[in-house]
Amino acid sequence: MKVFVAHFTAECNEHISHIVTKDDFHFLYDEDCIDAMHIKDIFENAQIEIIPSIFASMHPNGMIQKETFDFICKQILASLKSCVQEIDGIYLQFHGASGVKQLSCISGEHYLLHEIRKITGKYMPIAMVMDPHGNLTNELCDELNIVRCYRESPHSDQVETERLVAKLLIDLLKNRRSMKPIIRKLPIMVGGERSVSAKEPVCSINRLLDEAEKDSRVFSTSFHVGYIRHDDDKLGAAVVVVPNRYEDKEHCEKIAEEISNYVWDHREEFQFSGNFDELDKSVEKAISYPEKTVVITDSGDNCGAGGAGQNTVVLEEFLKHTTEKKVLIAGINDEKAHNYCLMHNVNDRIEFDLGIGENELSKPIHIVGTIIKKGIQLYGFGNNYSVGDAHTIRIEGTNIDVIVLNHNIQYGTMEQFHAAGLEFHDYDIVVVKMGYLDTYLIPETKYHIMALTDGPTIQRSEKIPFKKIYRPMWPIDDLEKLEYIL
Repeated sequence: MKVFVAHFTAECNEHISHIVTKDDFHFLYDEDCIDAMHIKDIFENAQIEIIPSIFASMHPNGMIQKETFDFICKQILASLKSCVQEIDGIYLQFHGASGVKQLSCISGEHYLLHEIRKITGKYMPIAMVMDPHGNLTNELCDELNIVRCYRESPHSDQVETERLVAKLLIDLLKNRRSMKPIIRKLPIMVGGERSVSAKEPVCSINRLLDEAEKDSRVFSTSFHVGYIRHDDDKLGAAVVVVPNRYEDKEHCEKIAEEISNYVWDHREEFQFSGNFDELDKSVEKAISYPEKTVVITDSGDNCGAGGAGQNTVVLEEFLKHTTEKKVLIAGINDEKAHNYCLMHNVNDRIEFDLGIGENELSKPIHIVGTIIKKGIQLYGFGNNYSVGDAHTIRIEGTNIDVIVLNHNIQYGTMEQFHAAGLEFHDYDIVVVKMGYLDTYLIPETKYHIMALTDGPTIQRSEKIPFKKIYRPMWPIDDLEKLEYIL
């Protein structure tokens, strides 16, 4: 047996000006593609040969340039056409939150699946693993046999889920039967910071999903929160149940209804978790906290949800305070300032404006300081790769250091701080461009708080002006009765 594989990860935020090109993607081919997908041994142990297409991954960013998406499409579709007569199935890792400029359906994943089905016909088994923050629709489910997303947010079970879906596909390939997902599309639209899996209602939703899968009639279940950072008619949450056999369909429809009703009845529990406050209060709380290390997340400029990393408002707020606490701003993305720092060395005293001035949130701040470290900008969790130099500046007359970047880096692992030449625990307070704090940083902190800043990833999603979404949609609209999105 042979299986065709491809990976396409893109989380696209239309509220930043940057248009994603090929330079923003990390491309891998052949054996490198297979290795990066974490499923090589799963298929090999089942005596199934893997035919790779492309591993195309970008850090969350802006909308994708059409020419760049066309390049990815060509790689996937052309390689599929060349081997379609010899493969037995298709395994895909598609995020679900891509947005493509000048693409009529906006979503790259939805377009790709439709084109893939044109090549394979309607019966070839296709399995897809998604991020829960990807948008799933009835039409996309019609193109698939198996679809499942990660349970956990932050995504500590990503690799586990990728490997599980590979095993599910192997089961279908070796025991061929009719299999189609059952989807219930819900008029609920909340961001990731309101749907952390360790908190309710997602914690209990996941327990229901796990319990349902203990029944042999249920092949797979998942809850898709969805993605809200670009205006699209595919927005909204979804519950998916995949029946094991055709005769299990009625039971699985009942399960889908029960879990959907639970989600709907507990929708008011989709709230921010942990500590959160306005920016000024967040800074005050961090400064007054007696132990280290404290982390503030700049949630309105969350690089993990497509923020550009360009906002300077948290740095501006800290400059209003006089404190002996050592503070690290990690970091600020400004290509012009970054290029200026490139021309200087460690221990050089420099003077420049930091902030691109695109709007009030990224207004320039005049910096006089010293370069204390030069290191590497590191993207990614699990598949780390360098994208250039990182310059850390100590601002004169303060205990504030700031990393000057030319990419939207989300500092979430010790490896990233070390690559920049810094030690996380040397600081009393660290500011990162996140929403909820990532799994890797939580054990390193004594206290963390989400600052409700404005910006491209504003957490008060009710303020985002959507035009293309299904209405009525909770919490934008006041709804009492659940009516599925068709």
